[in-house]
Amino acid sequence: MSLPTLLLVDDSDAILALERAILSGHYTIHTASNGREALDKVGRLHPAAVLLDLSMPEMDGDEVLQRMKADAGTADIPVIIISSEKQRAEACLGFGAEAFLPKPFRADELLARVGEALENARRRSRSGAMLVLRLNVGEREFAVPLDSVKEVLLQPLTRPLPTGPSYLREYVELRGQAVCVLDVALRLGVEHRVPLPERMLVVIEAEGVQLALTVDTVKDPEEFQAGDIDRREKVGGAEHGLLQEGLVGMLRTGGRALPILDPKVFIARGLLRDLPALLAPVEEERSA
Repeated sequence: MSLPTLLLVDDSDAILALERAILSGHYTIHTASNGREALDKVGRLHPAAVLLDLSMPEMDGDEVLQRMKADAGTADIPVIIISSEKQRAEACLGFGAEAFLPKPFRADELLARVGEALENARRRSRSGAMLVLRLNVGEREFAVPLDSVKEVLLQPLTRPLPTGPSYLREYVELRGQAVCVLDVALRLGVEHRVPLPERMLVVIEAEGVQLALTVDTVKDPEEFQAGDIDRREKVGGAEHGLLQEGLVGMLRTGGRALPILDPKVFIARGLLRDLPALLAPVEEERSA
C-alpha cells in the first residue's frame, strides 16, 4: 500500500531536512521552498496534508493557505502551520488551517500533529460519504442518492394510462397499489439500449406520492467518500434550469464525472400534484 503524500513548505533548507528526516518512512515526501512553488505543487500532487511555513519569498504562507481554501479542488487538504510566529499562526487557524506547531519542535510532536491532522481529515471524509445507485439509460449514466430510492425491481407488466405526457403513459401494480411509470429514456429524448423485459424500475417517493422510473440498468449500491463528490455549490451551472433543484453534485469515478441527481429532476413541475388525477380512472375501474 502506498504511503500518504506530504508537501513540506519552508524557505529554510535546514527545516526541510529536519522534517524530511522525521517523516520519511511514514509518508511520501515532497518539498517546496517558496509560496508559489507550494501552490503549484499542491494543485499537481494533491497531497494528503501540507506543512506550511509563514514567512517565505514570493508568497507568504498566509496567502497560500487562503488560496487553497478558496479553491474547491484543494480546500479539503489539511494544512499544518509550522512557524515561530505564534500570533500569525493562530490567525491562520481562523482561515481554515488544521493545526499549528511552533518552531522549534520535537520529532514526536511533529509525528503526532501530522497523524492527528490526517485522522481528522479522514473522519470528515467519512462523515460526508454518500451511498448512491448508478443508473444507465441509453448512453446516459448518472447516479441517484440511495436514500431517495424505495426499491428496485425488474420491470413487471405495465398497463396503459388513459392520459398523461408521452413519457408517463403506463402504470404498474405494486403490492396492490397502482404506481405511475415514468420512462426516463423518453423524458431525456434518448433510445433504450436493452429490451423491455430486461429493463429495471427504480421506485421513488416524492411529496408522499410513489413513482417508478424505467431505466436500462442499475448497478449495486456503492459508497463514495466526500472527496469523490463535488457538491452542487461548487459545480458551475448548478443555478440553471432543473439543475437548481435536481443536481446533488458531481461524482468523480473511473476518471470521469457523473451527475448525482435527485430523481425528482425528471418530474415536470406540478406533475406530482397531478399524479393522483392521472390514476383516478384506474382506481375507479379497480373498485368497480
